[in-house]
Amino acid sequence: MRALALVLSLPLCAAVVPDVRYKISAGDLASADAIADEFCRTSGPTAECADAIAWLARGAFYMKDYAATARYLAKTKSLTGELLKQPHADGDAFLTAAIGAQIEVQARMLAAQGKRDRAIALLQAELPKWPAYALRARIQKNLNLLTLIGQPAPHRNPDDRGHAVLLFLWGHWCGDCSGEAPILVRIHKRYPSVTIRAITRRAGYAKDIENPTPAQEDADRERVWRETYAGLEDVAHPVDETAMLDYGVSSTPTLVLIDHKGIVRLYKPYRLSEDALAREIERVQAIP
Repeated sequence: MRALALVLSLPLCAAVVPDVRYKISAGDLASADAIADEFCRTSGPTAECADAIAWLARGAFYMKDYAATARYLAKTKSLTGELLKQPHADGDAFLTAAIGAQIEVQARMLAAQGKRDRAIALLQAELPKWPAYALRARIQKNLNLLTLIGQPAPHRNPDDRGHAVLLFLWGHWCGDCSGEAPILVRIHKRYPSVTIRAITRRAGYAKDIENPTPAQEDADRERVWRETYAGLEDVAHPVDETAMLDYGVSSTPTLVLIDHKGIVRLYKPYRLSEDALAREIERVQAIP
């Protein structure tokens, strides 16, 4: 049976993380564990193995099995610690994802156990350690989820004083952002007093161009805005990586709603329905 399991696992090695994620999404942590364990046995302590174990930690956390979460976190931390000693480790996407998940899950578990202050302290301590955008933004996102609501908005535009602002933090490469476009158009029409600002960053992507220059990427972004975001022609959509980092945009879209006094009232690092967004806007508009 073990030989059969090994044979079956080999064609899936390159897809081990999606397989683990699929089993977790189905609530089958035991099967996810078996897939990751077999992969790690055959591949050795690779970055992809570490990412698969980090997903197990996430799955165990969502299932509120905190003992299992702690075990997977310890294993992930051990793997990533060894991998970071290798040359050129910083550029490995699997390793970056594993480190980010490890920090994120540890902080969320602390917060879920009533140790919010410790979770915040952990994230604040980890933030300056990692210069890569993907890790910094992910850590900042989790910090924002714990601390940003009720605080003054970073990067407040002076022109926005006295009225509500909806920030749409997006990427021109992002399918979920495109899916939010018709919702934003309708919201723009329903609530003309709410300013929408779209902020983005360069990520080295342009359609059908390998290794695009910044100018080529900017041109592709403008093409996407014209074609996909018709109805938002009057919405500013500047490149601002500092703002993207400060708002913790590790996943796109991220939506931030700011009241007329400049206080953050909503922070959601994912899509929202029109009804959900409308309810939040009306709640903010009711603030005296």
